Amino acid sequence: MPPNYILRLENVSKSYGMPQHRVFESVNLAFQEGEFVAAQGPIGSGKTTLLNIISGFQKPNTGRVLVKGTDIARINGQELLNIRTRTFGIVPQTQNLIPELTIAQNIELPLLLQKVPKAEREKRVQEVLDRIGIGKVRDRIVGTLSVGEREIVTIARSMVTDPPIILMDEPTEALDPMMTDIVISFLKSDHLLKKKTMFVSTHDERIARLAGRIIHVKKRIP
Repeated sequence: MPPNYILRLENVSKSYGMPQHRVFESVNLAFQEGEFVAAQGPIGSGKTTLLNIISGFQKPNTGRVLVKGTDIARINGQELLNIRTRTFGIVPQTQNLIPELTIAQNIELPLLLQKVPKAEREKRVQEVLDRIGIGKVRDRIVGTLSVGEREIVTIARSMVTDPPIILMDEPTEALDPMMTDIVISFLKSDHLLKKKTMFVSTHDERIARLAGRIIHVKKRIP
């Protein structure tokens, strides 16, 4: 039986600027459902760009990005937004929480975009808060949290819609050892229990060891 690929990149190339700086070219990757893949490589090698192309935040110069069979490199607007919000849980390298809102309100935002009814939103938010161990502090204002605490909230927000694909960009880079342990434990349990497809850019060898496959991204020499 052929593999069931949930995500595929076919001959993807990306360049920036004038004159053009080529980040990568002819990238071919395929992810099976439930697979945990880690990307490792030096700063500036294109790991974040690759994650942004997969999630549709950036367009490749050439190639196809197939998400459940749909080429998201060829669509825009509401169609792209619908696929992104229903398919991906995204943890960017730069946190984009709203500091004036509470933990619970920040986690709820993706559900509002999906127009999930209020009672169901409340249920899902509380479930993910309890799973990650911060249910008792749900009403804290995000602006009062430490960097590590905000990262935990960002991860919780990425999980609240129960997306089939999780994309994370250096999720433990700014965390202390205790927070790192919490994140790794959460990643491991969510992947194993819910069979999510995970693609994580990381320098953390403990996360890399959780992966079934490691992609090494090499920095191009100009």
